[in-house]
Amino acid sequence: MATRAKFLQGSILKHVITMASTNAIGLSVLFMVDLINIFFISSLGNSSYTAAIGYASALLFLSTSLCLSLVTVNSAIISKLIGQHKYQKARQSVSNLSVYALIMSTLISLLIWIYTPALLTLIGANGEELQGAILYIRIIIPSLPILALSMQMGATLRSLGNAKHAMYASLGGGLINACLDPIFIFVLHMDIRGAAIVSVIARITALGLGFYFLIKKHDMLALPHFDLFKKDIKRISNIALPATLTQMATPLGNLYVTYEVANFGSKYVAGWAIIGRLIPVAFSLLFALSGAIGPIIGQNFGAGSFARVRDTLTQSLKLCIAYTSCVAILLALGQETIINIFHAQHESAEIIQVFCQYVAITFVFTGFTFVSMAFLNNLGYAKYATLLNIGKMTLGTVPFVSIGAFYFNAPGILYGQALGNIIFGLLALRLTYKILNLSENKYQSNIR
Repeated sequence: MATRAKFLQGSILKHVITMASTNAIGLSVLFMVDLINIFFISSLGNSSYTAAIGYASALLFLSTSLCLSLVTVNSAIISKLIGQHKYQKARQSVSNLSVYALIMSTLISLLIWIYTPALLTLIGANGEELQGAILYIRIIIPSLPILALSMQMGATLRSLGNAKHAMYASLGGGLINACLDPIFIFVLHMDIRGAAIVSVIARITALGLGFYFLIKKHDMLALPHFDLFKKDIKRISNIALPATLTQMATPLGNLYVTYEVANFGSKYVAGWAIIGRLIPVAFSLLFALSGAIGPIIGQNFGAGSFARVRDTLTQSLKLCIAYTSCVAILLALGQETIINIFHAQHESAEIIQVFCQYVAITFVFTGFTFVSMAFLNNLGYAKYATLLNIGKMTLGTVPFVSIGAFYFNAPGILYGQALGNIIFGLLALRLTYKILNLSENKYQSNIR
């Protein structure tokens, strides 16, 4: 079996950059699907279609976050076992995690499918936008289990240190999406329905490639065993449930932001939809950091190499600052190009300009939060991460966004959300340093 704990030696900075960049490419392809969809849909010249994608994507982001939370579990369990050289146990755990992900994602997709109209109405969708969003979601959401399994395959490959093939699987899905989107939307005249169908095809492609690489290259997937799965449920749930609450905080906060933006009209919602799809692609490395550094933390924590764990934190924060600064500058310089590409006008263009000029740079603090969550989850303090994110979703979002909307209208919503992110990013970082010191002291006490 071509498997070893590769993160226990070598440059931490190199590991962080390699894992983060390859994971960022793979993750950006996942979110690029939505961006490609909204690009082609916006080309139809109907702002109601663009707004419909915005409403739908806000809800779909909630379901995708469930899959991301289970990726966190994969990093915390599989990478730690590999760091301890328990490869057979890791192999069975991959199977148990995959079954767990399949069950959870199936239940969530069923609930969302049933309550789609009520949820969309709750966040402000109505009329043509509501009907378009319902159609889009109800085609895509049944494929959530496919996405969950695909992300488990990718997470396992990264836990093994094989970020390259994890990236290839995501790229395969993205390539299929980019090629088929214009055919289904324009040639076959399927509009929103066509964009949704292509998204499902892309997910199936990514899963097929992920299975191939994991089994062919590593033989790292055992057959499911019911008794072993039952024994593993508690261990998985102890990490999965807090991690799920943690990951849900951001999309739930975005749902509230969408609700506030909807009060100012569909054109602002269309602009917010473009921003919402642009953010995970432009800042893909920040979103990727949590899953990327998880295996590095997990392997070194499992081996008791705390100097390397601490160095992982330092290098990750430096990468956050450098990357966000570069992206923010590019967005500020290229704002007019973005507006023209997505055919944004008036209110839509206004809110995009606000984001590119003033809000983008504050994502460095969002990066701090993602890094902190990875450490808290992988060091065994997932409940702290949950409490912090619930605080961010509520105290860090609702009052700031509401006050911003009251005094500065729709642009104020973005200002308020940014201020909340700054405050909670700093709080998360402070907590992480405290937990890291506590974990190291506890480890030293146990080996004495």
